[in-house]
Amino acid sequence: MRKRITKLTALTVCGAMVLAGCSGSGGDSGSSGGVMAEPDPNKTYDISYTGQWCFSDYEDGSYVEKMIEDALNINITVEKAETSDTIDLLLASGEMPDCMWTETKTPSWMMEQELIRTIPKDMVEKYCPKLIQYYEKYPLIYKQVLNPQNEEEFNYLAGLTFQFVDYYLPSDFYRYDWIENLGIDLGVNVEQVADRIYVADDGIELSKFTEIMDGFVNGDPNKSGKQDTLGATGGSSLPSLAQGPFFSAYGFSTDINDVNGRAEWYYATDQYKEFLKGFGKLYAKNLIDPEIIGNDRTVFWDKVNTGVVGYWITSTNALNSWAIDRPPLTLLERDPNAKILVTPGIKPDGGEVRATTNPSPAYGKFYVNANVSDEKLAKILQFLSFSLFGDENDKDTTASLFFGEKGVDWEWDETGEMPVKLNKLNSGDKGTWTFSQFGQTEQVTKWVGEEALFQAGGKYWSKGDNGTWLKWQHRPYKADLANETEYENIFQEIKSDLDAYVSNYRTQAILGQIDVDSTWNEYLAELDRLGYNRMMDELEKVEPIEDIIAGYDN
Repeated sequence: MRKRITKLTALTVCGAMVLAGCSGSGGDSGSSGGVMAEPDPNKTYDISYTGQWCFSDYEDGSYVEKMIEDALNINITVEKAETSDTIDLLLASGEMPDCMWTETKTPSWMMEQELIRTIPKDMVEKYCPKLIQYYEKYPLIYKQVLNPQNEEEFNYLAGLTFQFVDYYLPSDFYRYDWIENLGIDLGVNVEQVADRIYVADDGIELSKFTEIMDGFVNGDPNKSGKQDTLGATGGSSLPSLAQGPFFSAYGFSTDINDVNGRAEWYYATDQYKEFLKGFGKLYAKNLIDPEIIGNDRTVFWDKVNTGVVGYWITSTNALNSWAIDRPPLTLLERDPNAKILVTPGIKPDGGEVRATTNPSPAYGKFYVNANVSDEKLAKILQFLSFSLFGDENDKDTTASLFFGEKGVDWEWDETGEMPVKLNKLNSGDKGTWTFSQFGQTEQVTKWVGEEALFQAGGKYWSKGDNGTWLKWQHRPYKADLANETEYENIFQEIKSDLDAYVSNYRTQAILGQIDVDSTWNEYLAELDRLGYNRMMDELEKVEPIEDIIAGYDN
């Protein structure tokens, strides 16, 4: 039996009082200790909403929107909110919709602004029971969503995705035909899993990676008779390049690491210092694409697609058709001679790969407006349940939430288990993903993330196939999941200045404009001045994530 979630300790009271100030229902007597509110079956409810893919060109009255309205007898108004900045403006104007999804706004901030209400647990159990089933299966989510002052209500509801837990492993992609032309022995076992797709059973050692990049730049990997190819390029930005395989090459991972029992962000570790020096040396030797500083992923992709670059970073998930606009799929289509090698990352010589994964499948935050009554909340929870999980008795509805109209945009394959796309829709077209983004169950994950090319290498990277790469995934060392401390408030206070300083120092170090060894103590002192240590001292007050999980399993 998993242990019951305990009351938070005295150190949480200060933060909890803020949350408690706005707890309770939005005008009704509430459900706890009384009769639970129910929606009127003869009433049509108006519900305003914003979520993912609610762009300015969202089509009001879309196919999926109408499908949900007809199923639940509601009228939906979709508020257009394209980015976190747009959401900020929406909230600042006092126009928060009845309910919304966001990945950025913390519950403490939303409570402080008196924007949201709490959500009784028993109402979720009645009107969105499948969500509770997942919370019971992954109790770490309870730590994130429950009101610290009252375990019978939620501050918000978290959605689900299994892509970022069981599949989304940052990976290295190489032109394997170039490696073969150069005659380089990779020092790992390589298996062909599909037409022109090869997979390594382990990471490439840093010294071997350097040898490969030297061959790509100074050899003749494409047999053109000229030195017309470049070294490593990015996936979407320099930070993403660093925070995946290159951090692994120096024995640490992105997010928060365990440094002798203290939680430290990657950018304050000694390993990060060594990364900056090592990456700078590669850059000085011209083994890194000079334009990587520009952080323009379309430029990176174009260089791969046109055969200028033979190494880039993306995830194994990009082998599915949602990524048809980027390498490797675009490269395979454009160059019939290209062979692709996928590896789990770079490792220190004699070491092992280290990748970061999410603590749990929790994904996004679903907030309810402070003025929503319990009666309307019940209808909103029905709307949430249908949006996330469709109709339990008709799996067509669940597939339509993601793929559009059956028979027009998709159909079942011969097994009746996998949707087959008939019409390529971008996310948001016809309302696809707009309501369902945060309902990516195991079934949906298979639909959108286990197409044939991906599944060909499943024994390496898919949990369903006991993927051997997944042993290198690590959760962050610590996270203030329940907002028990002042960590998040301090983080939001200093984030902009901290990000700018870390980014500027990184760029200067890689370009060779500063000496890392002689400026490192000064760098750490400036982090402290900006509030870094004050922030991390707060994080010391919470348990390591692995200890929390172990407690639930005992």
